[in-house]
Amino acid sequence: MSGSKVTAAARPLRIARGLDAYWFLIALTASALALSGCAGVGENDKSTAEKIAAAEAEMMHKAADASKPALERGDEAVARGDRAAAAKFYRQAHDEDPNSPAPLLRLGETEIALGQYTQAYEAYHLVQVLKPNEPEAAFRLGELMLVRGSPQAAIDEFNIALATRKDDPGLFSAIGVAYSSMGKYDLAIKNYRAGLAIVPDHMGLLNNLGMAQFLSGDYGGAVQTLTKLVDMPNSRPHYRRNLAFIYAVHGDVDKARQVVTSDADRAALDAELTAYHAVANNPSEAAGRTALMGIRFAAPTADTAQAAANKAPAAVAAQ
Repeated sequence: MSGSKVTAAARPLRIARGLDAYWFLIALTASALALSGCAGVGENDKSTAEKIAAAEAEMMHKAADASKPALERGDEAVARGDRAAAAKFYRQAHDEDPNSPAPLLRLGETEIALGQYTQAYEAYHLVQVLKPNEPEAAFRLGELMLVRGSPQAAIDEFNIALATRKDDPGLFSAIGVAYSSMGKYDLAIKNYRAGLAIVPDHMGLLNNLGMAQFLSGDYGGAVQTLTKLVDMPNSRPHYRRNLAFIYAVHGDVDKARQVVTSDADRAALDAELTAYHAVANNPSEAAGRTALMGIRFAAPTADTAQAAANKAPAAVAAQ
């Protein structure tokens, strides 16, 4: 190679001394291309140039991405399904702006999706420190309180959210479930009806209302409510099972079988109805009864409270 060609190839390296690492790498790549040109490899020159251009475009893309706010990068991570990365970016966004509730609200939601309920609780609690009575944080804390077996604390949080979310049927459903878990079925029914006044055909609320009516001793009301529910288009199988359970409890096994005959074969159906009978007629099996009905209340003992904190939130909203 001639001296002039070497000098030309080295010139970008000298220029790069005053640049940052990114542009230094670009200059180094350009030098490699110049030296490749000196070798006189025709087709390889084109291939190498294309690879260099692609590498440069990728580096520029990464540099531009790194310049975005952490909150925006977190939202993009959620959009592509990478919630672990999203949580990292939301924590970074909180570090950058510790007085803003926005990163914490998104972090809490992301931690719940990841099954990290203790971390979600901490995020939402911080939101309330920064912005007392923030409705979304209060609602989520209420759900987590149900998981921890503290329905009254959950109701306190739900009532904070209710102050500004009076048109949210899911919130009334959550309050009703909390009251049901305490055996206060009259208050549960009151809240379910309040939600249904907003959305009359809300399936989750109708289901919860019917089961609360049954638990309160209103057999006729429960049958009426759940019959309406199972006759609706797209009614779910567990709604039909709830109605079948009520029929079976009162000895009408034929009606119970008719309600769910399309959901299982005869042997499985008979076994299920037998289980209904056994649980329904044994007062000590209250937990099993609520599980069969599809109402799942969190009521851990003191020694399992920490384990319960990491369980999924109760399905307090419409199912």
